Amino acid sequence: MDRFHRLISTATAIALSVTSFRPVSAQGFGTVYCTNCGTEWTALASKVVLVEQLINQGKQLENEVSQLANMVTNTKAIPNMIWGTATQDFNQLNSLLSQSKSLAYTAGNLDQQFASRYSTYPQYLSENMTASDWQSKYAEWSKEGTDNALYAYKGLGLQASQLKNEQAMMQQLQAMAGTAEGRMQALQIGNMMAAQNVQQLQELRQLMMMQLQMQADYVAMQQDKEAAHEANRTNLYTNWKYVPDTDGQVY
Repeated sequence: MDRFHRLISTATAIALSVTSFRPVSAQGFGTVYCTNCGTEWTALASKVVLVEQLINQGKQLENEVSQLANMVTNTKAIPNMIWGTATQDFNQLNSLLSQSKSLAYTAGNLDQQFASRYSTYPQYLSENMTASDWQSKYAEWSKEGTDNALYAYKGLGLQASQLKNEQAMMQQLQAMAGTAEGRMQALQIGNMMAAQNVQQLQELRQLMMMQLQMQADYVAMQQDKEAAHEANRTNLYTNWKYVPDTDGQVY
């Protein structure tokens, strides 16, 4: 601003010196403009050159001010950053899986739960299950199988609702990108979009983990059924007592 003020002061002084150039009067000869015209015109030309220099300096100052304003715009940051709700989405799906009757990969005592839920062929062989035991076991298998399918659908529904939120967020980021002022805001919006893409990949990974969990639970349940049936068949054959066919005759 000091430089600008100096330019204005110099230009004002030149303007005053130019306006002070007045014609003079010589008695008996009419009006004449000067007694030493060559010197006056040389001084005037010098002042014109100085004015042109001042104009150029003014333009240079204008460019500098414009560059400064551009720099300020390019370093202007976005007041509110948007990063999404990935952690909240993950917690919702984990909470849903914990409500299921099927085993969850997030269980802390997974080995213990697996061993208590699914037995092996030798274990079933030693139990010699009764009719009541078989009824309880079938009820357990049925409940686990239906829960497996039900919570798989619930997990997909949760992912679908989260996808709508992600689409709305991406549209908001795209609108912000269209109105970004300067490079700084453009870079920040690009970073937010990149973070959103990472979150979507993480949610896809979690969905694949959920699918693998359901498949593993189904395979374990089928193996449990096969072991129980085979053990029951073996016990039946082992404990079978031979009764001779006497055609109803008693000896």
